[in-house]
Amino acid sequence: MTLDASAGLALPAAALVLLALAALGPAATHARVTREGGTIFLGERVMQRAYRWIDLLARAAVRLGLRADTITWLSVVLGLVAGVLAALGHLGFSAWALALSGLCDGLDGAVARRAGTASPAGAVLDSALDRYVEFFYCAGLLVRFAGQTPVQLLVLVALFGGFMVTYSTAKAEALGLPPPRGWMKRPERLVWLIGGATVSAALSPSDLPLLLVLGVIAVFAHLSAALRLRALVAASVRG
Repeated sequence: MTLDASAGLALPAAALVLLALAALGPAATHARVTREGGTIFLGERVMQRAYRWIDLLARAAVRLGLRADTITWLSVVLGLVAGVLAALGHLGFSAWALALSGLCDGLDGAVARRAGTASPAGAVLDSALDRYVEFFYCAGLLVRFAGQTPVQLLVLVALFGGFMVTYSTAKAEALGLPPPRGWMKRPERLVWLIGGATVSAALSPSDLPLLLVLGVIAVFAHLSAALRLRALVAASVRG
């Protein structure tokens, strides 16, 4: 077994251990998770447990004097590293980099709220840079699948579907409406991409798990975006 395959197997194992440890602590709910809710692709209970670790890390980061903006930019750098590793064919290591990038993305907002530095400007920066992280990783996959036009098209369709889900949320906020619930929000897309990359790394040289994940994201992200935009149009008419 290669080192990359071992890394791919180690990531879900580590995630399961952390989620199990979070379940041993006192029950806690986080307003953002409750507000957005879970779906069949990523359950609310799993997200609540993940946010317990984010809260612990946020407290530690504030004590260390880390700024939310610093963590945001670290998320971008890790996303770029993930894309480069994916392009080089190291899917297991790319999954670790993408997972750490996602962790930083959840952590920066928690740090900003704890430190009292949360602001609309910071939220805009965070949202914009999140899009770059997804672009970096998908660009890496495009390089990895060079010469395989159907697969490259699948990557682009999945990427654009994710962007449309995010756009529907941004449009709702711009109109002063509550964002409709739906599938394939960014945490779900990251979890599925990471999962597909880790399984493909463990089964190397098979890319089938990752391709299946891209297919799931492509279909359900676009369907989610269409349903969310339809709900927004209806809410706008009623308003």
